[in-house]
Amino acid sequence: MIKSRKIFALTLLTSLIVFAALNASVISAQTQATVNVLTSIGGTTDPSGTNTYADGTSVTFTATADAAYQFVNWIFSTDVGANLTTTNPMTLSVTGGTTYNVQAVFAPVLPPPGIGGLPVNLGAAAYVVVLPAAGGTTTPAPGTYALENATSLLLKATPDSGWTFSHWVIGGPNLSHGGYPFTATPTDNPYNVNHGYGNMFSYQPVFTPTGTTTPTPTVPEFSGVATIVAALALVAIALGTYAYRRKK
Repeated sequence: MIKSRKIFALTLLTSLIVFAALNASVISAQTQATVNVLTSIGGTTDPSGTNTYADGTSVTFTATADAAYQFVNWIFSTDVGANLTTTNPMTLSVTGGTTYNVQAVFAPVLPPPGIGGLPVNLGAAAYVVVLPAAGGTTTPAPGTYALENATSLLLKATPDSGWTFSHWVIGGPNLSHGGYPFTATPTDNPYNVNHGYGNMFSYQPVFTPTGTTTPTPTVPEFSGVATIVAALALVAIALGTYAYRRKK
């Protein structure tokens, strides 16, 4: 009988230890975030690989482009959706129990058409990012370009059939455009890039469907006869109301 009790006690103790260990693993998994940093073509990231972090940890990701490549953006996703940012380094606050997939996107840097090669010093080059847009094409084609001298680079927007070019949208590190005068939404076409060096600016054309206008509300105009009839009707109503009150 005593032996049976000892066996029962040991079994119960073992079960409790196993249960506690499993429960601790579950709690630990719920308070840990998993971050998978995917490999990228054209550059490296820090951190890399798969890492786990405590709930609420702020993780900083840094992307470093290889020679002849340029960082474009980060893409990070969970099971509820995906987002992107052009900020580099990027800081992300992670939530326990969530798995994150993070990847840096790099683009090859090209010389614009008609130019023989890339600048010798890419760090001091003028970077031009031509973005695609619905309703038309661009010359040069969408891509990332590096130039030693951007003053002679012309961007041309060509609308598709049924579309009209409206303007360009310029994006970059600051509104001064590298110290050169510019407007953020120029209507020139072709557009002369001519911006400061050592910076990257993006250019995207905006096309609108041909004939698309914002309707202007109008007030219906009455003809002379209609105006007279309406006035007589108002007078008749007023007289009728007055006579009714006199009878009362």
